[in-house]
Amino acid sequence: MPTTAVVTGAGRGIGLAFARRLAEEGHRVILTDVDGMAAELAAANIGGGAVGMQQDVRDISSHRRIAEEATALGQLSVWVNNAGVLYAGEAWEHSDEEIATILDVNVRGVMAGSAAAVSQMRRTGGGVILNVASLSALAPVPGLALYAATKAAVLSYTTSLEGDLRHAGLPIRVRALCPDVVNTQMVTSHVNDPGAAMLFAGPRPLDEAAVVRAGMALMSSRQIFRVLPRWRGVLSRAGDLAPSVGLGLIGVMRKVGNRRQART
Repeated sequence: MPTTAVVTGAGRGIGLAFARRLAEEGHRVILTDVDGMAAELAAANIGGGAVGMQQDVRDISSHRRIAEEATALGQLSVWVNNAGVLYAGEAWEHSDEEIATILDVNVRGVMAGSAAAVSQMRRTGGGVILNVASLSALAPVPGLALYAATKAAVLSYTTSLEGDLRHAGLPIRVRALCPDVVNTQMVTSHVNDPGAAMLFAGPRPLDEAAVVRAGMALMSSRQIFRVLPRWRGVLSRAGDLAPSVGLGLIGVMRKVGNRRQART
């Protein structure tokens, strides 16, 4: 029986890169995106029987529908929860709509997708779920408080879900990838946004290919989550030992980001 893989938010960026790699490895891929046309065009470009479908990940029932579609095409073996949104600015200035949207997409979407994947995989021999989190899950990120909080929730959910799966004896793995800033449209669209200075304060942004390589390796490893690059995770964790010092250094980084934005 052919294997199938689902990637959310796959109309472009990291999601599309994951979908292409999974197709190259022999999976029949379902690409979903809130922009249905983008998902269909991406699937057509990938070929190999890839299918593009419109999906708003905020709709919990939509994940069950996608999981059923994937199972109808083959054995659902991979599910990548990639869809996400980012809002920048002071934490107290976000609109009601922004707060609701980022929580619904970044957190509820991941939880609903994971639950739908587990429900199908447990019946068909198991599989692996990859949740795309962020380095921001590990440390304070002024200007991106909402985004960081949602990614911390994704990381916590992933590690806890892995514990539940092990306790139940199910042959399903769940992993969280926590990359630093990636050079995608979601990031570059904030180049003139003062609240997003931290996105431009660190080293050169990662490219999509590096993120996909790390994600694919993580899915087949025993490690539950991975930070990319690894040294950034060490620095983020070190800040926990002296939070006041860490916040001071982050303040310096934010100024660096502001200067880089101004030059851009």
